[in-house]
Amino acid sequence: MGARAPAEPKTSVGTLARGLDILELFASASSELTQKEISDTLGVPVPTVHRLTKLLIDRGWLVRDPTTRRLRLGLGIARLVPAMLLGLQLPDLARDHLREMAERTGETVNLAVLHEGAVVYLVSETGSRLLTQRASIGLRLPVHCSALGKCLLAQLGDDEAKRTAGREPYPALTPRTITSWANLRASLERIRRDGVAFSHEEYEVGLDSIAVPVAWIDGDGPAAVNVSLPSSRAKGEAAAGLTRDLRATAAAIEAAAGIPSGRRPFVGAVA
Repeated sequence: MGARAPAEPKTSVGTLARGLDILELFASASSELTQKEISDTLGVPVPTVHRLTKLLIDRGWLVRDPTTRRLRLGLGIARLVPAMLLGLQLPDLARDHLREMAERTGETVNLAVLHEGAVVYLVSETGSRLLTQRASIGLRLPVHCSALGKCLLAQLGDDEAKRTAGREPYPALTPRTITSWANLRASLERIRRDGVAFSHEEYEVGLDSIAVPVAWIDGDGPAAVNVSLPSSRAKGEAAAGLTRDLRATAAAIEAAAGIPSGRRPFVGAVA
């Protein structure tokens, strides 16, 4: 009989869990945190936080600002992004189609999915216009005030969409931000009916966005494509033209994925 492998110490599992808890804080709480803030939020003694954050800094997962001493995510996280995206496949199928639309329109075109209650950007192709919104892969946005977020929520049932949106009132980022579930639900109903989501200065004053869904069968959540642009360029026929272009782009992505034409991903929608 062979020798039994040594049991993994429970302390190792606990240390790993604490380290992951710390990293997740930077996605849910703030982009920069002090050790004291981490300690207070997680209920972990400061000496333990100090030991864990030192290890995370040594490995490149966290970096410390030399002036403020505040911590933020390091490039160690970025090393995982390419592997994650390759596993998803959707970005590879979508990238050329997004680039073609960006070249046609001059606007920046993005692909995003819903992950842990937030919009997460997977692909961003920058347009040629001087005044254009630029986004980085992995960017996270709130769901209640962005066209992408509302488009993704509309692909869920009401109960799941409400849970995903979080506790009311939702943060008011501008005077136009939706802050209640009742108003958000009414917006989702319009999106399901019309097949397109709009955000008119709800996330940032002077910024509009248009989003349409992408039917995706292999992922673990809904997907959507959008353009974000200055409000002055998002009116009338310009907005209608971008909406048509987004729908054509979404259809091209779906065709590349072998998804039947006419499949509509919105809850309650029919082809």
